[in-house]
Amino acid sequence: MGLRGLTYTDRSGCAKVNEMVTTSAPNDLIAADGGLPPDPFPLINWRTDARHEPKQERSIATRKLILDAARSLANENGINGVTMQLVSQRAGIASGTAYQFFDDLECVYRDIYEEWYRDWWSVILMHTSEIWTERWEEQLKGLITGSCKFLLKHADLWTVIRHVDATAEGRVAAPMMLAAQIDRNIRCSSPLLLAAGLSTEEIAFVCRANIYTARGHHIFTALASSTLSDVIEGSFAAQRAIIVEYLRRHNAA
Repeated sequence: MGLRGLTYTDRSGCAKVNEMVTTSAPNDLIAADGGLPPDPFPLINWRTDARHEPKQERSIATRKLILDAARSLANENGINGVTMQLVSQRAGIASGTAYQFFDDLECVYRDIYEEWYRDWWSVILMHTSEIWTERWEEQLKGLITGSCKFLLKHADLWTVIRHVDATAEGRVAAPMMLAAQIDRNIRCSSPLLLAAGLSTEEIAFVCRANIYTARGHHIFTALASSTLSDVIEGSFAAQRAIIVEYLRRHNAA
């Protein structure tokens, strides 16, 4: 790589440059345009039920009414306060119509869960499409900010998300998404961090630690508008500190 040094800011606010060793980045990490190509949605074969995908416009609209009704009822009443009959009433459809789309209420929740993760995965892909450069701090904060804004926008889904997380299917799906996010971050940051002297094992550890740090700050609980900026800054400071510590170690070696 043509990079000579990786700039970061120490605790005193002074700019520092980490002297880089010459290390070639793996060619399969980078697309032809220099970015990271999108990855397929990770949640494949995680469900025990068959998902029904309507094709007709009217059926698609009805399915959305059912999902929206279940989401709002779960948010208002809690998971135990929702039935298929209540969902049908809220959606404004006949009681039997919902069963034409979903076998039971758990199938409804799994569809909500999968669509939420699919939308969040799109946000992750967007903010990791550029391989890290000397602007890595800005790139890291962009990913954190994008994720936090998405989670805040969909905070009313949190009751359903946490419910599915606790099911047998959720215990399969959540680790799949976690592993995919860690892998994405490794491939996004590896060329720069390899050039800074970190080993592949160290990069993998840093990325795992950062994803778990992110989960502690803004994934394990619903966000609020009043605390959004503080959560973003706290998550960024914690994740950045892990990276900077490893850069210092190699700079001092």
